[in-house]
Amino acid sequence: MKKVIIIIFATTCSLFASAQITHEFSLNGGGGLSALDYKLSSGECTPGLGGDFGLGYTCMFAQWGFHIGVDMGLYNAKATLDGVEIVTGNLRDSENDKFDLYTTLDHYTETQNALFLNIPVMAQFQTNGRQKFYTKAGVKIGIPINCTYSVSDATITNSAYYPDSDNWLPMPAFAGLGTFKNRNSDGTLTLDVTVMLALETGVKWRLGAKAALYTGAWLDYGLSNILKDSNQPFVNYNNTTTPVEFTTNSALPALTEKMNLMAVGVKLRFAFRNYYIKNLKG
Repeated sequence: MKKVIIIIFATTCSLFASAQITHEFSLNGGGGLSALDYKLSSGECTPGLGGDFGLGYTCMFAQWGFHIGVDMGLYNAKATLDGVEIVTGNLRDSENDKFDLYTTLDHYTETQNALFLNIPVMAQFQTNGRQKFYTKAGVKIGIPINCTYSVSDATITNSAYYPDSDNWLPMPAFAGLGTFKNRNSDGTLTLDVTVMLALETGVKWRLGAKAALYTGAWLDYGLSNILKDSNQPFVNYNNTTTPVEFTTNSALPALTEKMNLMAVGVKLRFAFRNYYIKNLKG
């Protein structure tokens, strides 16, 4: 077994020692379905359009290579809620009595946008010829940069349930109860770092001696849950000053427990290359 390992290692080193190494520096950009992927317990989720752009470096040994880079990826989604109820529990009113706040959302549309810094680490294979078919596969590390949500013209209806007395209180408005129309809100989503499976395939077109154009399709899918605000209440209720001026957070933590990044689309990559002939045989 030891001899076999030595032979394989020596053969690999011999191939790389005499191989023509191509260094490629590239600019890339792509677009398509680029979404925050989640399922709601109530309501509808619509994935959004987005894309990415960035810089890359590929080191090719004949038909095989190794690719790394830095990309900026934009992901979007929209949640549409109508007649959806969210409960914010364990609140206290101005008299310090405990109650649960039942909030019904109507005509509620929440749009989420997330900008991620993606670091691809991928292997590449390409065929021979002037026009080459290529495939890249590996992973991308996604780091959240700026993640926000916004809501406009929503209708919110609040009512309070007092479990100790088994009593419902649908009003008054000064206590933050009743129906409130044309509610607007926006804020920040706290998302986590993720690792994505990454795949890209297409055609590599030769443009002169030191340039190439990649045209292909790509697919990324996150392997981990990026939603960190799973325990965040929907309503921020102030019982001591002006409860009617309550504010709201994103509805996602109350309606879903898991969110992934997902992207599929077309991509262009313009590569500049140079060659290095390495031969250690003397």
